[in-house]
Amino acid sequence: MFLKIGELSERTSCSVLTIRFYEKEGLIPQPERTEGNYRMYSEEYIDRLKFIVNCRSLNMNLNEIKKLLSYKDIPNQNCSEINELIDIHIKDVQESIKNQQRLIEQLLDIRKTCDGLCTVDKCGVLKNLA
Repeated sequence: MFLKIGELSERTSCSVLTIRFYEKEGLIPQPERTEGNYRMYSEEYIDRLKFIVNCRSLNMNLNEIKKLLSYKDIPNQNCSEINELIDIHIKDVQESIKNQQRLIEQLLDIRKTCDGLCTVDKCGVLKNLA
């Protein structure tokens, strides 16, 4: 059974533009085409796109996803490199969280400079951002 791109989009919750982007980036292979040049996707594309969507939901970048897909495409390999990739991603996420925490602290400090009772020309927030 083959699906057109719109049907694949509906089944995977990926927009048509996103599917085309993933094709262009090599995350999914180029599909077969009809005589009318319509893309025709097999059922395997559904699983692959769902895998990509799951990875994106974990904030993985395209290079990380490409690596995971390359491992997935050769299933008899040892999976230790996959764990290394995930460990690196965990460290990146932890660093991002630390940066976000620092940003929250900065914003809270700026927010404390205005009690909301003065006029805009005396607003501590605006003065701190200047």
